[in-house]
Amino acid sequence: MKKGLKILIIVLASILGLILAIAILISPIAKSYIQKNDKELLGREVTMDKFRLNIFTGSLSIDSLNVYEKDDKNKFISINEFKFNMKIYPLLAKKFVVQRVLLSGADINIYQKGSEFNFDDIIKKFSSEDTIKETKDTTASDWEIALNNIEINKTDITYKDLEINTNWGLYDFALKIPAMYFSNKSSDIGINLKFKNGGSLALNAKYNMHTTNYILNIALQNFSLSNVLPYLQQSMNISQVAGLLSTKLNISGDFNHIMDFKLKGDVGANNFSLIDDKQRNVVSMNKLDVSIDEISLSKNKYHINLVKIDALTSQFDLYKDSTNNFSFLMKPSPQEPNKDSVAVDTTKTQPSKTMDLIIKELLVENSSFIFNDQSIQKPLSYPIENINIKSNNFTLDKENQLELTATLSKTGKVNVKWQGYADGIANHNLMLIINNLNLNDFTPYSLEYFARPLSKGNLTFTSQNIIKDYNLKGTNKVDIYKCEVGNKDNQVKAEYGNVPLKLGLYVLKDRKDKIILDLPVKGNVKSPEFSYKKLIFKTLINLLVKVATSPISLVAEQLGYDPEALSNIPIEPMDREFTSEQFEKFKQLSEISNAKPELILTLTQEINYQKAISELSMANLKIAYYKKNNPSSQEKNLDLIDIDQVKNISTKDESFIVFTDFLLVEKGLNKIGSMEDKAVSLYKEASEEQLQTLMQERNTKLTQHFTEALKIDSSKIKVQSLSIDELKSKTTKSQYSISLEVLEQAEVSEEDK
Repeated sequence: MKKGLKILIIVLASILGLILAIAILISPIAKSYIQKNDKELLGREVTMDKFRLNIFTGSLSIDSLNVYEKDDKNKFISINEFKFNMKIYPLLAKKFVVQRVLLSGADINIYQKGSEFNFDDIIKKFSSEDTIKETKDTTASDWEIALNNIEINKTDITYKDLEINTNWGLYDFALKIPAMYFSNKSSDIGINLKFKNGGSLALNAKYNMHTTNYILNIALQNFSLSNVLPYLQQSMNISQVAGLLSTKLNISGDFNHIMDFKLKGDVGANNFSLIDDKQRNVVSMNKLDVSIDEISLSKNKYHINLVKIDALTSQFDLYKDSTNNFSFLMKPSPQEPNKDSVAVDTTKTQPSKTMDLIIKELLVENSSFIFNDQSIQKPLSYPIENINIKSNNFTLDKENQLELTATLSKTGKVNVKWQGYADGIANHNLMLIINNLNLNDFTPYSLEYFARPLSKGNLTFTSQNIIKDYNLKGTNKVDIYKCEVGNKDNQVKAEYGNVPLKLGLYVLKDRKDKIILDLPVKGNVKSPEFSYKKLIFKTLINLLVKVATSPISLVAEQLGYDPEALSNIPIEPMDREFTSEQFEKFKQLSEISNAKPELILTLTQEINYQKAISELSMANLKIAYYKKNNPSSQEKNLDLIDIDQVKNISTKDESFIVFTDFLLVEKGLNKIGSMEDKAVSLYKEASEEQLQTLMQERNTKLTQHFTEALKIDSSKIKVQSLSIDELKSKTTKSQYSISLEVLEQAEVSEEDK
């Protein structure tokens, strides 16, 4: 018995000794094996200073681990310290529990050329068929996995893209994961790093492996945008990008639906600039602040709380072929060879969601812009400074309001107010006011269109353009002071060189050396032939021709008449004859017509419809009452005495009121209302016919007066009336409105040939 016990003790001691020997010797054996078989195991040379493996505690510790590149000279990864701890006994229950993973003081070098990386061979080594088969045979559901206290610190990462020559240095990279959960519980992941060229990144993530939902909090500080220059140069003709980018973003979503995410937070940039390959400033700004309420690509939702831009500068260069510096900015896309192209059925394409965009506050301050027009014979460079733009609640599906102010070439001021929809050109209202604009700055355009330089003058311009259902109706009011043009430049080929600009300006000027013009614009903006510039110039050129041949205000002043007093002649709707004052004004108009035989004198009769119908209806009612009480007057036209008696009938006379109500009852009409209302109810149709007859009689008498008494050629006088429908639709005074129309375009003067 003693002998058996002794043998058992010896066996157990031997086993224990063997285990202890293995525990003691496994570290140097494993280290030696790895270093001798590193090429077979990893395909790379591997060195290390210390390798400690404890099979009892499940711990592994490695110091000064180096993995070399395939050339066995340069280091791929070097690690000062690596520690790994796991629990051994839970393995018996198919539980893989890692207590700690530490990677400290690492230096990692990653190189990319096209789609190839310097670690592809390592991935390929571990993706052999045996490994794949083993992975397939072992299902994750057989094991419970728990990873705790995963930490990387004091690590530097260098990334180089050899194809586009970029170099990214990430310093002090740190990652911390307290626990990695493979159940329906979110894991926390923290990452911090610094960039070689300045700036830092802090990322905190929560990820649920069961639901694949994630939440990312990203804090980027002073990231140098010069790092992205090589990437931008792949598609853009630029030579420089600069600026510091900072963000605080919260992103939540689902890794299984990568585009289905929500983003909110702040984005800011300082001292941003983008320079093209010809060293021209494309755009730059001192500061950009963007506050995002929510962005969701899947919902096509973009809700921005604030966009604020300070000191933005840019320029627009227009060339003769209608291209510009922005059209040259983008590189052409490479054309893919057309091989066995397959027709795509677009009839089943689902309509995209309408973009839900709102910018609650848009601010652009202290900005500037230079317009360089190189499409004309004498190029123009025009600076616009002190640009400030403000808009609140800017959207795509509702009417917006935006206001802009700026300084034009040091002296001019511009104010723009816009109301409209941003998703098209169907409905807009644009108000533009320009003050104290130096006309001399626009000599290149004056030469281009008229072959004459603008030597002096300043301009005030007020414009409103309303587009409703694509139909434009605009008014442009021009106020020019002391405008002078120089001699014609015969070396310039001008589109409107034969227009008598110098004579036209002379005629347009009043005694105070001012020119005031109205330039209306009409058109359908959807029409392929529509051009706002052409419409303006057409109107302006027509106006110059008109004023050169028909100086209305100037002629009136020269003849000693007040042009405003001759703009209309008041009349009474029921008058059949003209007054002495009216005849005097007709005489003055005839003298203007005789002074400018190339003009047609037009008199348009306008009547206050409501007032006229009310007066005529009341007159008809009183005549009916008078004839009832005077039977002898029923079969004849009323004499002047009768008419005076009719006028004297009081609307408050009780018998007159009873007579009126009787007529209303007889005709089945309502008796409620004033006497004027009752009269209109009874005689509106008759009064309307009488009004047209009176208007026609006045026109006939007036035409005869001008042609017979004042000896005006019938072709130079036009007397007309607004239609009843037009009178009903507008509230106007009872008057003849006066206008002068051009009969034909005057011949070009010798001076302007």
